[in-house]
Amino acid sequence: MASSPSGAVATASAWWQAVRAVRREAWGEGLTGMLFVGPAVVLFLVFNAYPIIRGIVIAFSDYRYLVPDHSPFNGIDNWFVMANDRVFWESFGRSLQYTAIYFGLNFVMAFFVAVLISQIHGSREAGVYRVMSYLPVILPASVALLVWRQFLSPEFGYIAVLLKELFGSTVSTWLRASHAVVPILATIAAWKAMGSNVLLLLVGLYNINSELYEAASIDGAGWWRRLTSITIPLLLPTFTIIFVLAAGVLGEAEASLIYYGVTDAGPEGAGRLIGRYAYEVAFLQGDLRWGYAAAMNLTVGLTSMAISGLVFRVLRSGRV
Repeated sequence: MASSPSGAVATASAWWQAVRAVRREAWGEGLTGMLFVGPAVVLFLVFNAYPIIRGIVIAFSDYRYLVPDHSPFNGIDNWFVMANDRVFWESFGRSLQYTAIYFGLNFVMAFFVAVLISQIHGSREAGVYRVMSYLPVILPASVALLVWRQFLSPEFGYIAVLLKELFGSTVSTWLRASHAVVPILATIAAWKAMGSNVLLLLVGLYNINSELYEAASIDGAGWWRRLTSITIPLLLPTFTIIFVLAAGVLGEAEASLIYYGVTDAGPEGAGRLIGRYAYEVAFLQGDLRWGYAAAMNLTVGLTSMAISGLVFRVLRSGRV
């Protein structure tokens, strides 16, 4: 039996009211979500996105802060200057050495501590050690670096005196030498950041099924065999995260600036890493060439991205 026109109108009206109710509900939920997400998005755009875009634009100009209205576009001229800048290449080489030492120490120390903590069966004791391993992370960088500077003081530092007692007076000479600057700075930075990686590794270790270890033990696998055949392969995704985050220290300037001060780059300028050199060009030298400094930082950023890509390529974490 055919429906009456009034019935069809009532059905259409009911459908329309339902659609409007759904739209109002969705709009209300969307508005509520935007109220929560909006401030974070605004902060990200103002303090992250805009500086990156602004830095890329400045990198292709001869922007000089002390010269009014002087920011002419110069294309890739900054990179031609960079290619002939001896100080740039020396600083960049030190930063690569700094990053390599940081990579190794940060990973080895964090992995060693995480494995030891994972072997503790008492939850309370394990929690205490987790907190202790994370304490350097929350310690202000200035405090950590200045404390280590006192520890390593060749005259009165505790560590320097201990090393002198163990290895003789040559330690004082070594601590003052220019070739010790980069390893010292990298060691301090790795120690300070180690706690974050310890927690990342512990998450991975705690998620490994204990039955795998039990089965391997029954088959006669020792501790080292279980570590290399079970633990390390299953932690490759975590290793990838750690190494990608470590690639970001290539342009770090904070350690050198705090340890040696703004006006002193260490013995023979050995503490002048690429991040510090860019800081000096932008804020201390001449008419403050922000364009050239931005070009250096852009180069460092692209190099860090290349290192991260190499890490993904080598570890192939997506296939694990």
